[in-house]
Amino acid sequence: MNSENDRSSYAIKKNTKRQAWELGKGSDMEKELIKTGKLVVCDGGIYEVFTREATEGKGQIANAGDFFKVDGEGYPSPCERSWFFANHKHVEGDWYEQVAKPLKIWRKDDPETEEIRFLIDSGALNIHSEDLNKYYSAFLWGTMETAASDAVIVLYSVDKNEEGKIEAISFNFVESDYFKENYKIIES
Repeated sequence: MNSENDRSSYAIKKNTKRQAWELGKGSDMEKELIKTGKLVVCDGGIYEVFTREATEGKGQIANAGDFFKVDGEGYPSPCERSWFFANHKHVEGDWYEQVAKPLKIWRKDDPETEEIRFLIDSGALNIHSEDLNKYYSAFLWGTMETAASDAVIVLYSVDKNEEGKIEAISFNFVESDYFKENYKIIES
């Protein structure tokens, strides 16, 4: 999986069968999350999704038609519609199976990779070494997100130009306990 010069870690989802709901369809789960304030309906089919990482008083932004999943603690997590359908197969009802693909990951004590350097240099990722509870911050899903120093950064995609220079990276923070429960690190 890794080249000699690539000392990165990879992980794959363990539990790939999950329930998911389409925003705007009025499912019982959507109604419950609205009632508890974890989903807020805004004008124009926009939703604020209060994930575990949405700690700055503003939820992640999602649109009607996007999907969301709910973790074991009752926190929703949005999935952009096209990404959701590119990475999930419908099983039945509101059950879907995620197509498990190896994803590059990075943790605080890992060697710096070209992807992490790009994120830091571009301002897409900020590291606040003075605050271990809000060690990372990034503007994700339309809002500023923070994560503790033990969170894992999962890289969903890395876009490079013809010369191999990074142009864009899609990533997210994954809380440590959730990562341990739902991901398996792939040995190289």
